[in-house]
Order: sequence, then structure tokens, then C-alpha cells
Amino acid sequence: MTEYDPAARNARRFPRVIVPDEIDKMPTLQFNTGIKTNIFLSQERDDARYFRHGYCYGEPDHLPYHWDQADFDETHYVLEGRIHLKVEDAAGRTIVLEAAEGEHIYLPAGYKYTLECTGVPFKFFWTSGPSPKVGVADAPDYSRELKALRVTEGS
Repeated sequence: MTEYDPAARNARRFPRVIVPDEIDKMPTLQFNTGIKTNIFLSQERDDARYFRHGYCYGEPDHLPYHWDQADFDETHYVLEGRIHLKVEDAAGRTIVLEAAEGEHIYLPAGYKYTLECTGVPFKFFWTSGPSPKVGVADAPDYSRELKALRVTEGS
């Protein structure tokens, strides 16, 4: 009989419930001062193929966080507080999107986004897809932390 290897490819690709306590214990990735995320569904930890999920947390006075979203779509569902996003298209035109608790923002690929402070702390659930085949490549230390969880969490 073959012994279970949690680090093996697709070893964590099975249906399950992810509970709040498990999410709260996930390592965090700092985006900027006062703004961080914890990715609780990922290629690294869960063998997720098509999308990632996480919570993003912001202090009332967090520094702006900017990203160019070239190859994936994303959504933000505000759980607490309010978020303010500056959106810029390829021609340099900008708009501002704001969402409060219970509201959802759709962020398609092909835009530049800046999450700016509102003076209100926030927590939002985000999802993105399709996930890059390389995982969280722009944060290699965080990617390694997620991979290490496979072994420490077992099955």
C-alpha cells in the first residue's frame, strides 16, 4: 500500500470545506504598509488549477497598492468597511470605483489598478482566475510558505 504524500502533485486536490479558523491561520503577504492578504486557496497549497482565493485586509491609513493586471480577472467582495480603487485603461483614462460592505467589484484583465485608502479599515474576499501556471511567482518566499503548509497540514 502506498503511503499518502501531501507534497505529491494533486495530493490536496479534493473537495473539502475551508473553515474561518483555517483561513485566519494562513500566512499573510504584505502588499504595502497597512495592507496585506492571506491566500487560502492556491496552486501551491491546494493544487488549484484555475483560480485563487484570499482575504485582503487594510488599515484606515494604508499606503496605496498598485498592480498591473495583464492576464487574469479578479473580483472583490467587501466583507467589512469600504474600498476605493483607481482604474486606468491602456489609453490612460481613469475611473474610480468604490464598494461598501456587501458590494462586489469586477476587475477584468487589461487594466492597472490602485487600491487607495478611505480612512476606514476593510476586509474583502477576492478571487482571481485563471491562475498563472507558475503560482504566486511575484512573491517567491510566500509561495514557499504555502507549499510548506501541504506537509504541516497533512491531508
